[in-house]
Amino acid sequence: MINSIEKDGTMLGYDIGLVGLVRNLTEVPITVLGGANSYEDIKNLISRFKIIGAAVGSLFVFKGKYRAVLISYPNKSEKKVLASE
Repeated sequence: MINSIEKDGTMLGYDIGLVGLVRNLTEVPITVLGGANSYEDIKNLISRFKIIGAAVGSLFVFKGKYRAVLISYPNKSEKKVLASE
């Protein structure tokens, strides 16, 4: 598990450099935490690094310009983004 504490909760994207460094050093399954901003971020992370999991806490909880708390899950079109390659 890789948790980029600098990116955690920021919604600025995953720490791609850190993930790439770890991926180059090992073949073990990896789960990445910290920084998810969009469903495209998740899709790109999984397809680029062949990871097994991606945490997306803030993406599901904070919404809008005021970052209001709203528990949210992917709708049908957002699920298509995650499923397409």
